[in-house]
Order: sequence, then C-alpha cells, then structure tokens
Amino acid sequence: MRNLFLSALVALLAVSTAFAQSGEDQLKEASKAYDNYNTSRDAVKLQEAVDAVMVAMEDPTVQADYKSYLEAGDIYSAAINQYVQDRTLANNEPIEPMVARAAATAADYYMKAYNMSDKKSGKKAALDGLQTLQGNISNEGIYAIQDKNYEDSYEAFNKSVQVHDFLTQNGGESAFAADETKLNDERYYAALSAVLNENYDAAEPLFIALHQGGYNDVGLYDGLYKVYSGKGDMEQAGKYLDEGREKFPEETQLLFTEINYYLAQGKLDELTGKLEEAIAAEPENVSLYSTLGSVYDQLYQTKRAEEPDAAAGYFDQAKANYEKGLEIEPDNASLIYSLGALYYNRAATMTNDLVELGNDFSKEGQAKYEALEKEINAEFDTAFPYFQKAEKTDPNNLNTLNALKEIFARRDNYDASNEMKARIERVQAGETIEKSYFEEQGM
Repeated sequence: MRNLFLSALVALLAVSTAFAQSGEDQLKEASKAYDNYNTSRDAVKLQEAVDAVMVAMEDPTVQADYKSYLEAGDIYSAAINQYVQDRTLANNEPIEPMVARAAATAADYYMKAYNMSDKKSGKKAALDGLQTLQGNISNEGIYAIQDKNYEDSYEAFNKSVQVHDFLTQNGGESAFAADETKLNDERYYAALSAVLNENYDAAEPLFIALHQGGYNDVGLYDGLYKVYSGKGDMEQAGKYLDEGREKFPEETQLLFTEINYYLAQGKLDELTGKLEEAIAAEPENVSLYSTLGSVYDQLYQTKRAEEPDAAAGYFDQAKANYEKGLEIEPDNASLIYSLGALYYNRAATMTNDLVELGNDFSKEGQAKYEALEKEINAEFDTAFPYFQKAEKTDPNNLNTLNALKEIFARRDNYDASNEMKARIERVQAGETIEKSYFEEQGM
C-alpha cells in the first residue's frame, strides 16, 4: 500500500512538473510553427502558432519574460495580416479569422513588452512591431464594423488611438503623426461603434473630445444626440441636435434625427414642417409620406372634439399623404391599411355620439340616430376595400385582420368574422398564413 501511495505521488509530481513546463513548451512550439510559416507561408502553420501561443501566454513563467510578449505580438500580428489578405481575396465578405481581435491583442502584447523590457533592443522591437501593426488595427476595426460586430470594432479603433498615443509618448513614429484628421476619424469610429453597441458611457468622452477639438462632421452631432438620448438626457440631446442642424442645415441625416426627436417628444405640430422638408429632400421615400400621414392622423384625433374644422383639414392631409405614398408603392400594405384605419377610426369615434343619441327616444332624436348610423356605416364601408386590399397584400397583418373581424361582425357576417378571429389566433400562435382570405373566396 505504501509503495502504491508513493507511485501515485511520483505520478502526480510528474504531471505537475509537465504542467509547469507546458507554457514554455507551448511557446517553443509556437515559435517553431511561426518560423515554419515565415518560410512556407502555410496558413496551417500560422494557426498552429496562434493556438500554441494562446496557451503559452496563460503561464506565469512565460508572462515574466518580455521576449514572450514580443513573440506573441509577432504571431498575432501575422494572424491579422493573414486575415486582411484572406478578406481581400474574399471581396471583403465576412470570413472567420484565425483568432478574434488579433490586431488589438498584438498591440497589447507589444506595449507590454516595451514596458517590461530593460533593454533598448527590446523596446525598439516593441515599437517596430507597433508601427508595422498600426494599419491593420484600423483594418480590423473596419471589418468588424462592416460585420456589425460593434464591440470588436470599438476595441480596434480605440486601440488604434491608444497605440498612436503610446508611440508618440515613447519616441516611436505613428502613422497619424502628420494626419490629425485621420486620427480623429479613428476616434470617431471608436465612438460610433460604442453607440451602435449602446455603450454610451464609452462613446461620450470620445465624442466630447472631438466636439471640443472642432471635429467638422455631421455624424458627430448625430452621435452626441444618440449618446444623450440613450442616457435619457433629452435636454442635452436636443442641444447638440440644434447645434448640428444650425451647422449642417442641408444634411438629411440630422433632419431625420430631428424628426425622431420630435416624434419622441410628441411635438406633432412641429413635426409636419420637418417631414415636409424631408420629403422635399427625398420625394421617393415612402416612409416619409407614411409618417407624415400618421402625424396628421394623430392631429386629427386630438383636435376632433375641440376644433372640428381644423380636425377635418388634418384628416384630409393624412389621406393625401397616404395616397401620395401609394402612388410610389401601390402595393404597400402599411399605407393601404393606414387609409382604411383613417376611415375606420373616424367611424369608431362617431359611435360614441351614436350611443348618446340612443338615449333620446323623441322622434327628432331617432331621426338623428338613424342619420348618424347611416353615416357611420358609410365610413366603415369606405374603410372596407382598403382592409380587403391590405389583407390580400399581407394576410398575416394582425391590425388588418382585427379590423375586418369587426366590420364583418357589424355586417352580421359572423362566418367571415369568425374566420378572421381564427386567423388572428393562428398568427398569434406563430403560424404563417400562406393565402389571403379574399383570394380564397375568389374576390
């Protein structure tokens, strides 16, 4: 038993010793594979180097030597260089890299090597590595933002700025030294990536620094608006939006941001003018007609009781804008539905007046009741063909199906109403309805 225990102890010590040496062994394997790659240009060998150095750099013994960081930096630098070549051959289509964030990681390794080295040769090698790497840090950011990987694009562009600062402070030669505009673009794309990733705390200081430095780009103001609106500070968001609109009055990017701002604030009266301005800039943009029609529809609803004449004008404006949108896209299901809903909602609102008249049993009251009921039914009849066409265009639209269910019920067509109800339940359950009800009926 004692011998068995000693054997197990020896085996355990052997495993422990192997584990302690594994980092150094892995680094040697990485260096060997990397040297092979430099001779053969075989990407398989580079992948072996990347895999081995990734393990090696977890070892505290390896981490204690600045040369390890130089070696790791060289390997990761080669990996991003290979990725750029592969991506170019793939016509910039997304492809899987050997290792994520290769350029940003290589930069960290070189900066670590510089700070650890007590030899001029080590420091020079680290600075040389960073200088060679700089362009590919930007490339890594560009590819990531193209692939909508905003966390990695923020990391890359932010690292690009850090590397410039590091080189400048330590006697290196930064590619941005004589190009402040390019450096500011790197800062801008880092901030933009953070906004797109909804990391507003990271984006804020970058955008503020650009603003204070006089960065002259419309995207700066759009970014500042998104930062502060994302943080719930609409007063500050509006301030930068106003400044940007004053500085870039012809830029539709900020105009659309302003429209969204007014929508969020519920400033309907101000919105109409902004939307008209946007339509003048983009007359074929159907969504603008839809939005403007919706704003006029909301104004109609809010003014109907107190200002009936003004409300009637808003109703006509809503109808006119929906129709203009349909002139561009005749089969736009949303616009078709909106036109039907315009009449449907007016009829539904009028039913409240009908309920009040129903309590007046006088001859005159009954006459008014019948006249209003006839008018309401006419409104529903006007809405019906729009909903019919909308359902044929998109048989899975719940709003359309609900409206048809109610209209069929009002017409005492309970079979059709129940069919709409059944279709609503199918859509809500996740089913896709392949064929329109009206097409099935041959209508």
